[in-house]
Amino acid sequence: MKIVVITGEESGDKLAASAIKELKKISNEPLKIFGIGGRALEKEGIQKFFDISEINVMGLIEVIPKIFKINRIIKSVVNQIIELDPDIIFTVDSPDFTLRIAERIKKRNNKLKILHYVAPSVWAWRPGRVHTVKKSIDHLLTILPFEKKIFEKYEVPTTFVGHPITEINIENFKKNQITEEDREVFLILPGSRKKEVVSLLPIYLEVIRAMKLDDKYELVMPLTKEMTFYVEDILSQFSLQNRIKIILDEHIKYSYYYHAKLGIVTSGTAALEVSYFNTPYVTAYKFNPVTYFILQFLIKTRMGNLINIIQGKFIIPELLQSKSNKDNIMYYLKKFLDDNDYLQEVLSNASEAAAKLKSQSTPSIMAAEKIIQIVNEK
Repeated sequence: MKIVVITGEESGDKLAASAIKELKKISNEPLKIFGIGGRALEKEGIQKFFDISEINVMGLIEVIPKIFKINRIIKSVVNQIIELDPDIIFTVDSPDFTLRIAERIKKRNNKLKILHYVAPSVWAWRPGRVHTVKKSIDHLLTILPFEKKIFEKYEVPTTFVGHPITEINIENFKKNQITEEDREVFLILPGSRKKEVVSLLPIYLEVIRAMKLDDKYELVMPLTKEMTFYVEDILSQFSLQNRIKIILDEHIKYSYYYHAKLGIVTSGTAALEVSYFNTPYVTAYKFNPVTYFILQFLIKTRMGNLINIIQGKFIIPELLQSKSNKDNIMYYLKKFLDDNDYLQEVLSNASEAAAKLKSQSTPSIMAAEKIIQIVNEK
């Protein structure tokens, strides 16, 4: 089977690789994998057209300098796919990139089958993208429970496969006694991009200093390897480089999530992960000011945290832009510590929301099964 996998960032690379791993188990023929990916897909044997590092950009303004380069990449990828004539094209997340490729492919060869995994957030902003999805792909795999109804309203064939986070078995981390015996764990997750780390970590460290958290807790900071340089520089400015334990290993990271008492988390996938482990936290985010100004006219929802969106109310504290400051973060951390009713309400809602993210199987298995089904229907 010839399969083209197209994704645009690290999270999509991991999702795609997980699905390909399951596909190898159930496929009756060997796979030839082509496309765009990163290290996770490399391990599954992808023959790259390009690496995700060449296109991974976050934000409306930040993407402008790379527009011409990305357009050249899209044109090249489309040409290579048409020439390759694969059995199926598997696009994963990064809709502004992957769906542009899918749309151009359909214009040139409508017979090529395209399966897209992770729907664009049309419920949050740019609802018109549902029409792009309809004309660009043959089937959509959604990871949020309410998305299936939205896309089926526009006659987009859709399957809810569950959120990838539900593939994590929390039971595996209960027995890992990795914490110091006399101190509870406090999580600090500054983000996975330089912009996030540089703008938010100094604020988090101000909170730690003001509340003297380094005296009370074992401070743990899970990071991607790429962010360690920026983080270590900032920690040295606060003289905290020897007071915070940096974690690069994902398995160990989840063990700390399980044992953590409290945390500060930059909004994104990490926030949902911490909620899945039912750890209370405050979340913060800062956009480029111009990006944020534009988003005010585009965003349909006032909430950004998925737990809040699923529950339809503000449960997890969300601090955006100027509200992402030391005093506000300290207020909510103290509220978690001093108000047990508030704490239990947050944990109860987070647990309820996490349960809604599960499907009848695992997302990776369901994605692999759908790939086989579509290929066999040709």
